[in-house]
Amino acid sequence: MKETINGKTLEELEEIFAKEGYKKFRAKQVFRQIHVNKVNDFDKMTDLSKDLRSELKEKFSFAKVKKEEEFISQIDTTKKYLFSLDDGNIIEAVFMDYGSRKTICISSQVGCRMGCEFCASSKNGLVRNLTVDELIEEVYELERLNQDINNIVIMGIGEPLDNYENMVKFIELITDQKGRNLSHRSITLSTSGLVPRIYDLADQGLDVNLALSLHYADDEKRQKFMPIGKKYKISQLIKACDYYLEKTKRRVSFEYVVIDGVNNKDEDVYNLTRLLRGKNIHINLIPLNPIEEFDYKKPKSSALKDFRDKLLANKLNATIRKPMGSDIDASCGQLRNNYGR
Repeated sequence: MKETINGKTLEELEEIFAKEGYKKFRAKQVFRQIHVNKVNDFDKMTDLSKDLRSELKEKFSFAKVKKEEEFISQIDTTKKYLFSLDDGNIIEAVFMDYGSRKTICISSQVGCRMGCEFCASSKNGLVRNLTVDELIEEVYELERLNQDINNIVIMGIGEPLDNYENMVKFIELITDQKGRNLSHRSITLSTSGLVPRIYDLADQGLDVNLALSLHYADDEKRQKFMPIGKKYKISQLIKACDYYLEKTKRRVSFEYVVIDGVNNKDEDVYNLTRLLRGKNIHINLIPLNPIEEFDYKKPKSSALKDFRDKLLANKLNATIRKPMGSDIDASCGQLRNNYGR
């Protein structure tokens, strides 16, 4: 089986090419073709000789992410893609056009094992992690299909910190100044709360934006709907986020899916205030996006605004996220890894 190379750092490519007897600058040419020109075919690397291209094709390959279906929203500028991987597994990714700001939401795993009750992504469990090659190709394929992006949110299918080593290398590669050169601050990583990995990420020095999927302000409710809550208490999450802010100087966002009558009561306002008041944070209120397996309804806009206003009155920085692509099941919590939805 050929070695895939679109997830290799420049240093790794140079080492591989040196072992094969190629000159060092060839690795730089290939790296630039992959990460600047977004080429995933040796035949299209026209700055290389035909003989060299043939040799490289015999020895190496590229992990591919193939578009199977495209869904275009009729209510906003969102596009959702169903991608197949080389082994036939399926992931979903989203492109959102905000005018001057182009954002993509990418998946980090095939499936998810976190088991959050309100999220479609975990209903089939975890199949496997995405490799670095696949993560890179997921981004570049979205750009080939649309246009260059400004921001990446790692909020699609999967728990990014459950695929930690690949995620770190992906971030290092996509931000490499000799390649795609995306800013660290243009990347937001969402986690359901793997506490040890939040500390690891803080110490990694990547300084990406961290978004914690909190959703519930007390442990009893969180444990009921989010199994990860049984392993890590909210107090542990807050402490880890405080550490992340201290190490990176990056404000932490708290994602909060609002389920009317469940987690937007006065007691929730009180608990959120007790937890977060005075901290450099942002609460992102997300109206529940219904899925068939979760028997709760989307809150009315008046209930959502009332909850936000109560948080603001308690000096908490809270805003309501506008749902994108809800008519094509592209909104938060609606992505799946299978056909036939």
